Amino acid sequence: MMNNEPMQMALPVTLPDDETFESYFGGAQSLEVNHLKASLSNLVKDFQYTYLCGLADSGKSHLLYATCIHAQEMGLSTILLSLREVIDFGPAVLDGLESLDVVCIDDVHLVAGIEHWEKALFNFFNRFNEPNKCLVVTADLLPNMLNINLPDLESRLAWGTTFQIRSMSDDDKAEALVKRANMRGLELSDECARFLLTRLSRDMRALLDVLDKLDHASMAAQRKLTIPFIKTTLRL
Repeated sequence: MMNNEPMQMALPVTLPDDETFESYFGGAQSLEVNHLKASLSNLVKDFQYTYLCGLADSGKSHLLYATCIHAQEMGLSTILLSLREVIDFGPAVLDGLESLDVVCIDDVHLVAGIEHWEKALFNFFNRFNEPNKCLVVTADLLPNMLNINLPDLESRLAWGTTFQIRSMSDDDKAEALVKRANMRGLELSDECARFLLTRLSRDMRALLDVLDKLDHASMAAQRKLTIPFIKTTLRL
């Protein structure tokens, strides 16, 4: 049974504590960030629903993490469901979530065309659709492009405010790495950031994991991040 106290994830999804609105590569004052902040502040007025659309590395998952972190800071109960992580649990993971203030659902495109999931999402949407509630959903494409078989679910997904978020360019990723490093008190030059992009996976989550490793190595060795130090640490 879920209560209305602020909660952390009970399912196999964690909230990176550095993926906040402030660290979002699009900027803390971007349209989508300002909209999500306003949605959390206006729960008493109407049901707040936002659909974030973008391909991999667009930053839409970052915005979900940031929404949950910001909601918890406001004292709101919240949960983030990554369908990639919970799809094998079945749609029962949606049961009882209507008792929460804020629900974020990532990668809804993964269950498009799966009848029991589509029905469960539609029913949850109807249960959750009331004042004092905020729902944020992400997918790789617009609702009418997801090949959803249940017309009513497609219609529900298209109800709210939609943001199409472009994928990050290499320049964006380099800027994001430098910014994230600075937020940790770690100096990462643009040259080093671009070196990482040329020698490693361009997946942003993987790059941030590498940055975490470099941060720990730099502190342990009391060394600044230079290309030779990065090469040695990562064995490149």
